[in-house]
Amino acid sequence: MSVLEWTDGAGAPDGISTAELPGWAGEGEMMDARVCLCDEAGDVVAWAALWWRETPELDGRRVGAVGGFGARDGAAAVTLLEAAVERLQGLGLTRVVGPMNGNTWRSYRHVVSSSGRGAFLMEPRNPPEWPHWWEAAGFEKLAGYSSSAIMLDGEPTVSDAVARRLAASGVVIRDLEMDRYDEELAAIHQVTLAGFANNFLYTPLAREPFVAAYRKFRDRVDPRLVRIAERDGKACGYVFGIADLEAAGRGEVPAMIVKTLTVDPAARCAGLGSVLVDEVQRRGFEAGFREGIHALQHDGNPVLRITSRHGGARFRSYALFGKRL
Repeated sequence: MSVLEWTDGAGAPDGISTAELPGWAGEGEMMDARVCLCDEAGDVVAWAALWWRETPELDGRRVGAVGGFGARDGAAAVTLLEAAVERLQGLGLTRVVGPMNGNTWRSYRHVVSSSGRGAFLMEPRNPPEWPHWWEAAGFEKLAGYSSSAIMLDGEPTVSDAVARRLAASGVVIRDLEMDRYDEELAAIHQVTLAGFANNFLYTPLAREPFVAAYRKFRDRVDPRLVRIAERDGKACGYVFGIADLEAAGRGEVPAMIVKTLTVDPAARCAGLGSVLVDEVQRRGFEAGFREGIHALQHDGNPVLRITSRHGGARFRSYALFGKRL
């Protein structure tokens, strides 16, 4: 076998359709290099993309990232991952993380355990053996995440006193205004930067890429399932819900995905996150949903307390892996 690398991010080896390579990172992911492993017949048996120029920091040092990963078998995966690590180590990096397409705004994490429930919209997916192949290449679990199912009944879990206190402080909670969609996204972007600033492996994201990422979902967004909190006309928190259209496509009754919950810490709105979740779940119930999904939550995130209060049942776990060089 031979390792091939090319750094312009354009295309795939001659004669190879990227549709045949699960996990393949598209050119819009702005990778710094691609690495492929081919067998004696020239067939691609493992592939990945590398990032090192604009990656997050861990313990005060920039990391190398390996993403866009896939492999036909364990031996090919280990050989490919070892080649990727050697490339990043040669650049002076001392930590490698993955699977992660450069940063946590893009695709990252592997599913490591599952109840067998079908994949939901915007969820990572991978064959069950892939995480074991990363471990065989010397990677260890760096961070854990989970998704939980919630039964919706339209009932609140926080007292009216919390909502009254927030209202008395000037907080107003409203629907997303679809006729001002890009402007609404710009306001949400500012809250997201503030609310995510202390998240694991956080990197800031400019407004236009953020707006562009959500703009492509415009036709799927139900404004009743997006709640925006404002004070003095400025957004200070939001929750973004969306129907699980993948389940609907499989002929299943879709759940409402509670995709993102963020509150600006500087707003000092204790309890606002809980109120926003109560509101979006009530709106979801009124719209006909009977199940919610609290999606892709970091194991150390305080928002898990809200999930627990709603009786969340974990059905999927994920991991991000790391390796010291």
